[in-house]
Amino acid sequence: MPIDFKKLSKQMSDPEWIKQQEKEREEEKRTFEESEKIRHKTVCFTGHRPQKLGGYDMKNPTMLKLKEKLLEVIEKLIEENESDRFITGGALGADTAAFWCVHIMKEKYPNIKNIVAAPFENQDKKWSAEQQVWYRKMLDKADEVIKVDEIKNYKDNTVPTGEYSIEKLSRRNEYMVDHSGSIVAIYDGSKSGTSNCLYYAQNRYLGHEIWRLYPQYDFQLDIYYTPS
Repeated sequence: MPIDFKKLSKQMSDPEWIKQQEKEREEEKRTFEESEKIRHKTVCFTGHRPQKLGGYDMKNPTMLKLKEKLLEVIEKLIEENESDRFITGGALGADTAAFWCVHIMKEKYPNIKNIVAAPFENQDKKWSAEQQVWYRKMLDKADEVIKVDEIKNYKDNTVPTGEYSIEKLSRRNEYMVDHSGSIVAIYDGSKSGTSNCLYYAQNRYLGHEIWRLYPQYDFQLDIYYTPS
């Protein structure tokens, strides 16, 4: 259908139309500023699976050291950055350790929110019975559970909602990065889902503050920023 420029010009000179457009722009600006304020106080976690963190026993020496370090980092983020929302992906390994550390910190800081961003329904389907029990406990204790593959901008249209795909794991990471101001990365430098997550953050130009913990160096902490 051809554009009626005469009609369009008349509409754009209408004071009521102009007023409505200004109102909509102000509302969009307000919504964006509010979402940015929330994002800057939100932290997400990315990190390796159990095989790179001492194994599947959550009480192995490497995992115990990681939990000790995570508690320190989480408290610093709360005290120094006023962070009050923490998002984990619910996976085995670093995600699980981070979730339960935030849960522990809620005793001292009851205002903080512990959020799970699950890539899809029943991501624990192929886990052991014990792992499934702990996963369900995690979901039960979470302040909010987000099913990322049900969100319009993060869907994998090649696979039905609720079913597994590798792409959904990446989309989950993208959701967490997009909605966070700080990222805690348990990362040894190897090619992995964690490296992909950090690469995505580097190229989003949102000015993330990265708190990187090096597993191979007793979880030494390094803090740096992505471009904005």
